[in-house]
Amino acid sequence: MFEFRFCYFGQARLTCSCQWPDEKSVELPTRSNYLPSGQTSSESALVFQCQQSVKARCRRNIIDIMWLLLPILLYSVVFLYVRHIYSHWRRRGFPSEKAGITWSFLHQAYRREFRHVEAICEAYQAGRDRLLGIYCFFRPVLLVRNVELAQTILQQSNGHFNELKWDYVKGYRRFNLLEKLAPVFSAKRLSEMFGQVQKVGDHLIHHLMDKEQLQGGHLEVDLQQILRIYSINIIGNLIYGVDVNNFEQKDHILTSYLSHSQASFQSFTLSRLPQKSSFTYRLRDLIKQSVELREDHGLIRKDILQLLVRFRNGNEVGGDNWQLETNNDPDKLLSIKRLAKVAEDLLKVSLNAVASTITFTLFEILQEPLIVEKLQAEIKELSNENGQLKFEELDSLKYMEMCLKETVRKYPPLPIIERICRKSYSLPNSKFIIDEGKTLMVPLLAIHRDEKYFSEPMKYKPLRFLQSGNDVGQCKDKTKTNAFIGFGIGGAHCVGQYFAKLVIKVALIKLLQNFHMELYPNLTETLEVSHQPAPFIDTKDGLKVKLKRREIKPKFYR
Repeated sequence: MFEFRFCYFGQARLTCSCQWPDEKSVELPTRSNYLPSGQTSSESALVFQCQQSVKARCRRNIIDIMWLLLPILLYSVVFLYVRHIYSHWRRRGFPSEKAGITWSFLHQAYRREFRHVEAICEAYQAGRDRLLGIYCFFRPVLLVRNVELAQTILQQSNGHFNELKWDYVKGYRRFNLLEKLAPVFSAKRLSEMFGQVQKVGDHLIHHLMDKEQLQGGHLEVDLQQILRIYSINIIGNLIYGVDVNNFEQKDHILTSYLSHSQASFQSFTLSRLPQKSSFTYRLRDLIKQSVELREDHGLIRKDILQLLVRFRNGNEVGGDNWQLETNNDPDKLLSIKRLAKVAEDLLKVSLNAVASTITFTLFEILQEPLIVEKLQAEIKELSNENGQLKFEELDSLKYMEMCLKETVRKYPPLPIIERICRKSYSLPNSKFIIDEGKTLMVPLLAIHRDEKYFSEPMKYKPLRFLQSGNDVGQCKDKTKTNAFIGFGIGGAHCVGQYFAKLVIKVALIKLLQNFHMELYPNLTETLEVSHQPAPFIDTKDGLKVKLKRREIKPKFYR
């Protein structure tokens, strides 16, 4: 047996045994200067091979250990990072929920089944303090659980929580675009757009009557989808300035946009990824064509786009003048790109808000025949002999107004108001300070369904908004009158609420005047409502309703 020993990198000596022909035992050090004199070349080669074998084995062992330690190291880094994020509010002294990432959450997020609105409502119900620190995935958020605090933050301290989306800088001028465009939705302007809204309402009724006639007098239809088409027709006529009827024009860009928007609802975690589809450019081309007709060819059309073009050219949008005074300055107040962006923002907001409010108003009132009878009687009382209502008489539909408020309370089109703190803000009567850049949420859906503010919150009770004296918004409920914030508060106030009410009331009036409506059997048991973010009936058939033409019906609006 041949046995030799050598030192590996100057450390402890290792021993290797090999079979040798003459059974001699020879000890060979690693370094050549320690080799015994007279050693043969075959012995040196054998020593070298054994050294390389041991080194290779050590390298493999080191690599195996590294592969073993690498996942542990990565897991430790991720664990410490997540732990640091999810201890954000605790480290700052805010009351917070116990947070963590579960496999169930990751599975729902991956399959786009995670419903963030419902999760935030659950956090609201579980909390006890006025302000609660929560986490939207990896984003620390402050949840407001008190109406008075929400009003203080969003109304009295509006400068700290401005919505910069509508801030606009042009040269040396800086202004809030939404405030400048508020006169577009004034009563004076809306009264002159009333004819356009009536025309779109006629298209809705004609479409349903044609379908009813084809089916022999009995019609079953998904009213949710029909009302979304009605809403996109309103937007096309008033915001994009085109005379469009998507009940007949199936290939229009707005019809494609409607189909795309309904098919591409996304979860909260993925909805914040930047997106710019081909629709953005196609809608911009549509705006460009309409603007050129008005600026270059003098077209005058009483719609929202006409007022936007007037603003683009530096004209006043208030008053009663629709004539455009063209500004030849190539650097106009609003570029075509910016104007198209404003129109697209109005499209997204109006489409969901209008369609969902009409849909859920019908869903609730059709479960209560007495409410339907009251609404029909109110409409009949204020209508002339042809069944027509003037614009000024829409405000006299008090019971319908209460129904709309109750719908917005139970199904707010914007279930969560979200704001980012623009500069550090000290909460009144508190030691807490909201740092710059932190996100704050006011959960309207949870507040409106809180028994502290509304008795029997899940019951549809329009009379809870019965007016008292001069207080139009006062609730008859045994709660605080300021609990209803469905149309926003402070900087989050909806400047287009009167436009939305006009469009909603016209649709309800026409449907109630011309049709008997009945919910499809068992619809209330199988109905599923999701918030994306506006409420949406997520069941396969939507709001399936049986329609039958009323025997005594008024003439259509002209």
